[in-house]
Amino acid sequence: MVFKKSHNRRLVWLGLALALLTACRDSPAPRPRGYHRIAIPEAAYRPYNHPSGIQFDVPQYAKIELIAQRQASEDHWFNLALPNFQAKVHCSYIQLQSEKQFYGMLEDAHDMVFAHEMKASGIAAKGFDFPENQVSGLLYELSGPVATPLQFLATDSTQHFLRGSVYFNHVPNPDSIAPALEQVKKDLIRLIETLEWEAS
Repeated sequence: MVFKKSHNRRLVWLGLALALLTACRDSPAPRPRGYHRIAIPEAAYRPYNHPSGIQFDVPQYAKIELIAQRQASEDHWFNLALPNFQAKVHCSYIQLQSEKQFYGMLEDAHDMVFAHEMKASGIAAKGFDFPENQVSGLLYELSGPVATPLQFLATDSTQHFLRGSVYFNHVPNPDSIAPALEQVKKDLIRLIETLEWEAS
């Protein structure tokens, strides 16, 4: 009888020990893929004077990359590099020569936005008008996995036309770039609000 009692106690203790050991382990489960934390810098801006004569504010953390052209032209290309977000705003500034050219530029800008229609889950356009600086235009927001989630055009409709598109240096994923995209949008709005054309 003594043997049975001590044997039963050992079995009970062994069972409790096994239960405690197996209860403390997490069962392996697949985890969703995470995204790197994006540090959003404080919004601070500085004025920038482009060689073409246009002026606007850029974020302190931005770098302007001028693009050399093969021939002298009325067109000026430059990038607004945003290394904190691994993004660039590709910009084109055109000095308009005719009303026909103006309407052609409007149509090109519209076509470049709606070329992403197949991938975009939505396209929203917001108009702006700053008569004191003779600046008006559109800011396009493209939602979904598109290559360029923000595009804009600004013009005085007679002599000046500025167009820009935001590109991130990685596969477009709206969830992972949302915080950065919100800051880039604020930066573009600031650029547009402070845009001044060359005095004619």
